[in-house]
Amino acid sequence: MKRCFKWMIAGLSLAVFILVVSNLERLSIVDDAVYQCLSSIQSPFATAFFTVCTNLVHPITLLVFSLILVAFISAKEYRIPALTNLIVAVTLNLGLKQLFVRPRPENVTQFVTEAGHSFPSGHTMAATCFYGFLIFLVIQLCTNKRLRTICCSLLSLLILLIAASRVYLGAHYFTDVFGGICISIVYLVIFTSLVMLFFNHNENRIAHRILASDKNSMLHTFSHAFEGIHTGFTTERNMVIHVSIMTAVIVFGAILGLSVTEWIICFILFALVLMAELLNTSIETIVDIVCPQIDPRAKIAKDTAAGAVLIVAIAAAIIGLIIFVPKLLLLIQTEL
Repeated sequence: MKRCFKWMIAGLSLAVFILVVSNLERLSIVDDAVYQCLSSIQSPFATAFFTVCTNLVHPITLLVFSLILVAFISAKEYRIPALTNLIVAVTLNLGLKQLFVRPRPENVTQFVTEAGHSFPSGHTMAATCFYGFLIFLVIQLCTNKRLRTICCSLLSLLILLIAASRVYLGAHYFTDVFGGICISIVYLVIFTSLVMLFFNHNENRIAHRILASDKNSMLHTFSHAFEGIHTGFTTERNMVIHVSIMTAVIVFGAILGLSVTEWIICFILFALVLMAELLNTSIETIVDIVCPQIDPRAKIAKDTAAGAVLIVAIAAAIIGLIIFVPKLLLLIQTEL
């Protein structure tokens, strides 16, 4: 019943998002009405309050929160999803902005200056995706019902305040933030469902029993591939390091405004580094099975595989520096 309700919410959110996208110009009267309502409470206190709210989803803030979450979360299987969630959310927002290319509000009081397109709101999507995933974690991991209710309520209120701050500060239209919340709900339902499918042991066993009925099916083949990725991500500490670096690259890439070509290069490098790490894990496992005793040849095999990962990682780091250093220097010169 809960699963059915969850997908009904996702379907309704997607339908509303499509409706909003199809009627952006017609809904301008709603945008104006909401802005007038929020602008009527303008004051130094309100401006400071909403500025604090909007800064809670600054890319650097979310990166720090994500790394803290990864460091202190007790359930290790949720560490990679916590980082992956931020990566996918940022990527999804960048893609949607390029798709709709809506200009920022003009005839409003702009307390913040933002670059890029307006629809959907990146801050609102980041808030809904990141703090919404925290709600998911609280539901999964918190056993105290009262504490769970309080945490989920506060996180939900925080998402709404961040969304309101974007309209108050003049960075977005109401439809930007509303559309951002709707599409983020759809994303969260899909993402958390995948997390439950591949990281919850009970559901994994059920999925394997279902897939075992047809061992030659393509779905069965994909299940083994995903299981291998899952094993690599949950058993190798280096994987957490790689994904943390990937998250930082994507966050700073969004801040510095990478070109499409630069994004493609970055994602190819991400894939190469992760692939090399997975192959290294595979080789180490095979060597341990074939040669459980101490053998110099086993050491050579493991060291060589680890060296291959190091070469790919160094190459990726050099290319990353070539892409990012000039942009960072330009940003510093601009600020000075």
